[in-house]
Amino acid sequence: MKKKLSIAGLSLLLGISVAGESAFAQENATSLKDWFAQGDVGGSLKSYYYTQSFDGAGKNDSEIWVNGGDLRYNTASFYGVQLGAEFQAAFVGHIDDEDGVTAGSMDAEGAVLSEAYLQYELYNTRFKGGRQHYVSPLVANSGSRLIKESFEMYSLSNTDIPDTEVTLGWVNKYQTRTDRSSYADNYFVEYDTNGTGDPGDFYDVGDNGMWILYLKNSSVKGLDIQGQYGNVVDEVQGFYADAKYTFDMALKPFVAAQYYYSDWDDSSKESNDLIGFNIGATYLGVDVFAGFTAAGGDEGDERVFRGLGQGAYYNYTTTTKTAGAGAFEADTDAWQVGTGYTYAGFSGKLRFTSFDNPADNADLDEWTLNLLYKFEGMLENLSVAVDFSILDYEDGEKDATDLRSRLIYSF
Repeated sequence: MKKKLSIAGLSLLLGISVAGESAFAQENATSLKDWFAQGDVGGSLKSYYYTQSFDGAGKNDSEIWVNGGDLRYNTASFYGVQLGAEFQAAFVGHIDDEDGVTAGSMDAEGAVLSEAYLQYELYNTRFKGGRQHYVSPLVANSGSRLIKESFEMYSLSNTDIPDTEVTLGWVNKYQTRTDRSSYADNYFVEYDTNGTGDPGDFYDVGDNGMWILYLKNSSVKGLDIQGQYGNVVDEVQGFYADAKYTFDMALKPFVAAQYYYSDWDDSSKESNDLIGFNIGATYLGVDVFAGFTAAGGDEGDERVFRGLGQGAYYNYTTTTKTAGAGAFEADTDAWQVGTGYTYAGFSGKLRFTSFDNPADNADLDEWTLNLLYKFEGMLENLSVAVDFSILDYEDGEKDATDLRSRLIYSF
């Protein structure tokens, strides 16, 4: 199957972007006119090429090239009130994907209004409501594909307590990457069952949404802690907490621990939990780290609830291709070792992750290489990234490789 790049659509996106570059944000507007005139415009132009190969008999390799970007605008602050919006667009330039493996992630052509929110700040309290991107342990959008996920949600945050943030929120809709996206561990989302290849719409989260309570504290030097409670009404309740301590030493060594707990409203599903540990250090731009996670329960039990959205993988054994999703399967132990390097505009990371699943032929060894370069000088704001993954399953029929490249110019 082939699709042609929509030149007219991309030209429109470029035209809107250039036209808005003269707007500059200021802290506070003193009139309704300045509220909009002093707003801020930004965005990005993107070109993504992803290719996958599969070892299993009868499986076809896949490749896709997608172009597009996003355009963002937010007003200045007018008596604490601010409005914001983001428009995303994607155009498929080339696709060779007989098995449709990119249907739920990259194969989307069209546009979506991913942000449209009102924000109000008074002293140390902030309200934000509407369509918006959001990242936390149990609710997090993913930006690894050209169309970035989003949520419709309403939250109230306060920072009156020194070095502490407390947020109470309600999430009622989830915007996916394409209108053919669906995820078994987020089964309670009312996904589109007749997707045609457009960017994902905003889909209901259960019948009554998801409540969240989030706390983050860094009052003790070197110690960062966070915790979050999430309740998908009448479906599942989840709790997450972690703590990370960084020693005040030249190598910046750290130790960290995390905990997940999930309790399903369906009495036939057993509650489950996951614990994780992480250590690492940094010297002269070189990082070394190791992580371990262990999910409770027995083979066949319900997996641990990781949260809502494809960015909600906070486990210490996360990866690029599978996101470390296997670590949440009942009675699964996983471990990871890795190293990274950062110098000037270059950063790279190499990880080896192993998932020991109790089911037959379900073990997985995953190699992940991530490379990123941010240009300077005349090419400032341009970046190029390459990710390469090798999946080696106990069942060799599932083995695969995954190569991703992204060219992004941000303005």
